Amino acid sequence: MVEAVTRVDNGDTLSPSFTFSPLPYLSSKQTDTDLKAFERRLTEVITCLRPGTIRWRIVLVVVSICTAIGAWQWINDPLTSTSQVSFIDSLLNHLFFTLSLLILGLLFLTGIHKRVVAPSIITQRTRVVLADFNMSCDETGKLILRPRPANS
Repeated sequence: MVEAVTRVDNGDTLSPSFTFSPLPYLSSKQTDTDLKAFERRLTEVITCLRPGTIRWRIVLVVVSICTAIGAWQWINDPLTSTSQVSFIDSLLNHLFFTLSLLILGLLFLTGIHKRVVAPSIITQRTRVVLADFNMSCDETGKLILRPRPANS
């Protein structure tokens, strides 16, 4: 048995918080069951993220298109190009562009750039962890077993 001891910030030692014993050697059947369960859970997590990701991508595309259309109208405005109006007045004259730009900025400040690629972030981080075990995964969460490296 190995005993874990909890320490307080001031360095004092407390009584053991828990004890554990090393895992016994797992059989091939138990390992297969664990890998299948892990693969099912990873696939489930990635699949559950996809609908939300698609919605966020649609929101981002719509707001980006609105911002581009508003910018085009703003640039092609004859009053804006002749500098007859101040910058702030020009933005107030083109509320569609101004609001679209503000919404786009707020979306990026709230992390939409992470939400549109959430499944990719999870699979990439999982690949990094699985590399230590000679495994990887595809974009859907299916495990890829690699051959063991030859011992030299």
